[in-house]
Amino acid sequence: MESVVFSKFLLHNKQKKIVITTHRKADIDGLASAYALQSAFPNSIIGVLDFDEGAKILAEKFSIKTQDLASLDKAQFDGLVVVDTASLTLLESAKDWDVLLVIDHHHAEGRDIVSKEMIIEEDSPSTAQMIAKLIPEISADAAFALSCAIISDTARFKAGSLETFETLARLMGICKKSYKEILEIGEPELRDDVKISVLKAFQRVNFIYSGGLIIATSEVGSNESDAAQLISEAADIAFVASWKDKERETRISARARKHVNIPLNEVMREVGISNGGNGGGHPKAAGASLKIHTDEALRACVDEVISRLN
Repeated sequence: MESVVFSKFLLHNKQKKIVITTHRKADIDGLASAYALQSAFPNSIIGVLDFDEGAKILAEKFSIKTQDLASLDKAQFDGLVVVDTASLTLLESAKDWDVLLVIDHHHAEGRDIVSKEMIIEEDSPSTAQMIAKLIPEISADAAFALSCAIISDTARFKAGSLETFETLARLMGICKKSYKEILEIGEPELRDDVKISVLKAFQRVNFIYSGGLIIATSEVGSNESDAAQLISEAADIAFVASWKDKERETRISARARKHVNIPLNEVMREVGISNGGNGGGHPKAAGASLKIHTDEALRACVDEVISRLN
């Protein structure tokens, strides 16, 4: 069904001037999906402002050209294609654009980025996996990028299915790259300043034990997702907050180990909406933006988890 929707969309929109975009602080999945999808629309550009560390490496590897969506004149384009994004909180620049198509694997509840044409697969561990089966032709570079994204967004297969492995094998056959080569970008070595930021997060860790779970919290100046991922290697659930002074908001990354049954995407959505922002993601990896300071935001996250344990 999804392939039929995309084929019809491609038939009617292939030659249009389209901006393909994804969430702020784009990760490998968002950028690789936009990069691969661009090949199907020859008159398209990628409208992405900033990247996380992995996406920066990917952009440099393939010389991916992007522009800031907020700086574009929407009158010069036919509309947006949005990938890997469910909330306008993560893509505020899209609110005044005509969204032509959404391709995403995030939870649909609370979604405020909508379009007449939507391809949503909540069971897919990455948008890259979806893109790989939608676009009719995949170049070697696009296959390499999508392979990196699958490894990255599944946290090296902590999530996935038979289709995930089949898709990766097919993409590796196209790009002719070894798993080691793909892993170097899909799970890149952290820069020294990122390592220092993560170590500082460990120094600031607080934790409680409730309902059989160790819930850890910490605060960093940046790289909250990297810190949350590593703290969750020891704790059952990790919340790491970072205050963004320009936006006057706290951003939180949340991670959980595979045995945890509390869906973090629901926790982040509830906490975000209750505190002037929004949130979402996946059951084991999610995030939120809140219009309160870090200490209060972290307390709200812990309280929400505890309420779901009772």
